[in-house]
Amino acid sequence: MVKVDRYRVLARFARLFPDPVVFEDQEHLVERYLIQSGLPPEKALYLYQNQDELSPVDDSGKPSLASGTASFRFQGKNIIAEFMPNASLVLEYYDFGTGLSPEDHSRLWKKQRIGEMAFQIRDFAHETRTLNVTNVSELYEIMKKQSQTTSLSSIELAKMPEDVFRVTVAYLKSQLGKSAGQDVLEVEVYAAKDLSASEKSSLEKRLTRESTGSTVYVILSKPSQLMKIETR
Repeated sequence: MVKVDRYRVLARFARLFPDPVVFEDQEHLVERYLIQSGLPPEKALYLYQNQDELSPVDDSGKPSLASGTASFRFQGKNIIAEFMPNASLVLEYYDFGTGLSPEDHSRLWKKQRIGEMAFQIRDFAHETRTLNVTNVSELYEIMKKQSQTTSLSSIELAKMPEDVFRVTVAYLKSQLGKSAGQDVLEVEVYAAKDLSASEKSSLEKRLTRESTGSTVYVILSKPSQLMKIETR
């Protein structure tokens, strides 16, 4: 069992410009902002943002539209650019073990500036969830001790909402990858529902059990022995 803290931040921009800081590499926006606000980079490894695309909305909840132009500072120069007025972004992310309290997270958001754009926090919500997830360190040690050149295991992430499932898979991939890298090993993590029928069949035969929509496969191997999923 793993306890994880979920945060939801509603950030409202008086003028939201098409700044790459916001609209490129969106899945790491929260991580970049919090590091710039003082979060130690080594703690950012435990943060996982909801992977849905960020879509600005207006005060009525409808998609925001550009409706004006103004001077905007970009890469050290002032340019004229379109902006979306009174546009809000909903940022959801999960803390899998930074050791920060909700109060610490709240303080980090008080900077209220992304790139050259100021915003206001209109809502900051927190909840703690308990996930039925295997201990990552124990799983890694078990797989590493297996005598095979390539070790294969599966995890069931049952009864999880899709957004939680996705960030948990990202968490497993990151944490297992960190451990494997220290031992000069390679790790691959796949959600069974993302694989083709032939790929799933290949892994099911190796483990002699069928997968479900909650199954996650973990493959640990030496760099020269990466397992290829059969597709025939």
